[in-house]
Amino acid sequence: MDEMMKKCITEKDLLRQILLLETLANYQQITAKELAALLHTTERTIFSDIISIRQQLPDNWSLAADNNGLSLQATDSLPVSQLWEIFFPQSIGISLLKALLFAKEIGTQAFTQENGISLETLRRHTLKINQTLVDFSIRIRVTASKIYVDGSEINLRLFYHRLLLPYTHNNYFFSEYTIHESHYYDFLAVLGKQAIEIDVEQVFGTCWFFINTIRIKASCRIDDFPFDTSDRFFGLFQQPLLSLYEKEGVYLETSEHFFSFYCFLESWNYNNLWSPLIQEALLSYTPIYAQAKDFVDSIDDALQLALIQQTRLVDNLTLLLIKVQESGKLSVKFQLEYQDIRDFNYPQLAAIDTLIQSFIDTHFTKTANLQQSIALTIRLLIQQARLQADPIIAKGLFVFQGEPAWKVYLLHELKDFLGRRIALETVEPGQLDATSSVDADFILSNFPIEAADCPIYYLSMVPTKNELSQVTELIQSYYLNYR
Repeated sequence: MDEMMKKCITEKDLLRQILLLETLANYQQITAKELAALLHTTERTIFSDIISIRQQLPDNWSLAADNNGLSLQATDSLPVSQLWEIFFPQSIGISLLKALLFAKEIGTQAFTQENGISLETLRRHTLKINQTLVDFSIRIRVTASKIYVDGSEINLRLFYHRLLLPYTHNNYFFSEYTIHESHYYDFLAVLGKQAIEIDVEQVFGTCWFFINTIRIKASCRIDDFPFDTSDRFFGLFQQPLLSLYEKEGVYLETSEHFFSFYCFLESWNYNNLWSPLIQEALLSYTPIYAQAKDFVDSIDDALQLALIQQTRLVDNLTLLLIKVQESGKLSVKFQLEYQDIRDFNYPQLAAIDTLIQSFIDTHFTKTANLQQSIALTIRLLIQQARLQADPIIAKGLFVFQGEPAWKVYLLHELKDFLGRRIALETVEPGQLDATSSVDADFILSNFPIEAADCPIYYLSMVPTKNELSQVTELIQSYYLNYR
């Protein structure tokens, strides 16, 4: 279950049962004692939870137990996420958030009676949820007569999109979602017929479509804000978006119309291959394209690469800058949704940190949170392009003595095993001894080496699973290396 959803489940017992199921899903078999240790509880509690979960499991799911431990089993290849629908209705916090998604306000007495809780209990649950909502600058207010959300409607929609994106295909939040989803897919098909197709994150855009239609139908419209009605991209997608929302009985007006366009724009994938009509529309953004190209030129000079010719980094940065130009206000607010993007350790980009910061200071609102989020996005785009143009970031030496045919075969297998990020070269022991300093990050060898100024990993003639596991640990630092 997504971490944000867990934060909104305000019952400790319920959350523990969810964590128990998650743990069972990650193990083929595990004992109650091991589960208790992992979940920081007692075996007695584990057995009690198992009994409760068994009574609620849907068809095709079972919780098996034998002398070797417990296991979660499904008769078909079903995702464990299917099980979360069992728990959502049992959580006061989730039930409250669902009710507030579909209404501007709800009656306090009706909600407490429906859920069998007191007003004070409701306030305790609300207090816990508000700890999560603070990052979005909104909060739930509870009075004796009504419950409502205090804060910007845009911020509220951003919260719901972040919360519900993993559950777009979930009937608890979006009943009969397949019908509504088909409207969005029809919209994408229309774009293709009009030769303005875009490679998009389909679920990302579908979830925005769901949330916008639900909130508008609940008379929860966003406040008007300034935007350029003559914007080229907005004009290109204006009518298709109107037609899409009208299928749900929603007529988009002024700021709601532009907001729906901006949500669609946010779903555009990077590394897009633009259609001729999109390329023509991009001519309206020539100054932005020039700014992105100048920036990538400076990166190429600093890193001695050819990113302009070999990657789509200029197009990607242009798209990022266009999002800011379309609406400075929305570009700031939409960064709220990406607070959990992780920063990575990119020592290869240290030489251009100053260039990146200068680019951000010049082109983006000087808001600390926005600049931090934009910096992560830019670094991700640059690193992806850099790895595309020059994937090698580590060098290994293969010092191996054995039958030549086996050696060349094993070298090929190890190269594939290590991935394209690591260059593995063959070196003879004599060549290694003659070198005072080893120009490598590590050595793989089946031959004793007295000393080297880099790690040495010894392999058998036929490498064992344990030896390969050590090599796997070695290469992990070259992939998804968090700061």
